[in-house]
Amino acid sequence: MRLFRGAPVPRVQLAVILGAVAVVTLSVLPSTPRASLSESEPVASYSFTKGERCFLRKINSLRHRNGKRRLNADKQLGYVARRHARGMAKNRNIYHDGDLGRTVTRWRRLGQNVGMGGSCKSLFRAFMNSSGHRSNILGSWKHMGVGLDRRGGRIYVMHIFHSRRNPGNVYHYP
Repeated sequence: MRLFRGAPVPRVQLAVILGAVAVVTLSVLPSTPRASLSESEPVASYSFTKGERCFLRKINSLRHRNGKRRLNADKQLGYVARRHARGMAKNRNIYHDGDLGRTVTRWRRLGQNVGMGGSCKSLFRAFMNSSGHRSNILGSWKHMGVGLDRRGGRIYVMHIFHSRRNPGNVYHYP
């Protein structure tokens, strides 16, 4: 696929461009398909995966280099993001969560990035080449959650940014 006067756009960048960025203004966006995590996944064992931790490290490293405070990794947000990433992977498509404002509870301000790519490194680089995604990553947030799913040689990822402590979610998990 060619964009911008015939210049080829790498797939990972195209995925990020198509993913677009949203600081959620909510309730005007349509509902999106849902995927579920295993109901038997014990709360005590919930943790961020290696791929999710890669994004958490890269985001906080970039923030530190730009004089921004480190974001706290939030399991409530991570759980919501992982469910969404699994839904995107299952559908082999990327899309924002139009119901994020109803899924995350006790929020004042939310942001989200979604993308698809080959690796944490290449997808993070694509996020950095997108002014909207970069703006979300460097925004005035306090907490973040990252969800990731691998399918068909690709990773599907969602970042959720939140400005308030202990946001909670409608799944009452973790």
